[in-house]
Amino acid sequence: MIIGKSDRRITVQRYTTTTNDFGERVQTWANFVTVWAELMKTGERMNETIIADQDMPVQRVRFKIRSSTESRAIKADDRVIYDGKTYDLLGIAEIGRRDQLVLLCSISGT
Repeated sequence: MIIGKSDRRITVQRYTTTTNDFGERVQTWANFVTVWAELMKTGERMNETIIADQDMPVQRVRFKIRSSTESRAIKADDRVIYDGKTYDLLGIAEIGRRDQLVLLCSISGT
C-alpha cells in the first residue's frame, strides 16, 4: 500500500441507540472510526438501480483503507461520510492478510 495515496479523510458511522434529555431511547448515527483512505473511482459511468419502482442512477466509489483492529470491526450496515456526502456501505473486501480493506460504497438516498 502506498501511504501517499491515502489522502482522503473518511468517517465510518454506526447506527446506535442513545438516550435523549427526556430519558427516551432514540436511534441515531454515531461516529465509529475516522481513518485515512484512498479514493478509488469505479468508473465514470453511473450504474442504475431501482428505487421506489424507478430507475435511478447510482454513483459507486471505493475507499481503500489500512486494516486495523478498529477497521476490521466495520460492518456492512455502517455508512461512510466523505466530503460532506453520505455513502451507503455495499460491501467490504480484504486485500492481503489483514493488510488493507476496500469499502464499496454508493451515494446514500437519505
